[in-house]
Amino acid sequence: MGSVVILGVVTSVGSVVLFNGMNQINAFSYDLSFYDKPKNEAYREKLMFEHVRFEPGTDQIILYLANIGTTESTIESITVVQLDTQNILVDWEEGMSSTIQIKESSDPIILDANLNPFTWDDSTYRTSEYRISVTTSKGNFFSTVASPYNT
Repeated sequence: MGSVVILGVVTSVGSVVLFNGMNQINAFSYDLSFYDKPKNEAYREKLMFEHVRFEPGTDQIILYLANIGTTESTIESITVVQLDTQNILVDWEEGMSSTIQIKESSDPIILDANLNPFTWDDSTYRTSEYRISVTTSKGNFFSTVASPYNT
């Protein structure tokens, strides 16, 4: 009989301590969520390059991006660099920013490359690889390497 009484006392005191501790942990976590909201959102941002198309017969690149993160993304700049020569072919700056909602794909982003009188069909550009870099308003940087016509 004494064992049952002691078990009842320990169970009731233990459950009070457990629930009080759980409430304190939840309150602490809730307070942390407001500590540095921009930095927390930056960690939750993730863009994926769905498709990169080098438009034949032109100097245009068409990008399709998807937001696979848990926060909205705003593109501030896009840069395309030819890897073998390190020439910057596209330097798309802010002022033309594009916002991609959570779990959505972007509208096609059409970029005009600085190929002078040439197009992607020219041998100088057809055989190269290009690093495409996207910078967001939260300071994150996403990049991929692509080449025209899957060469």
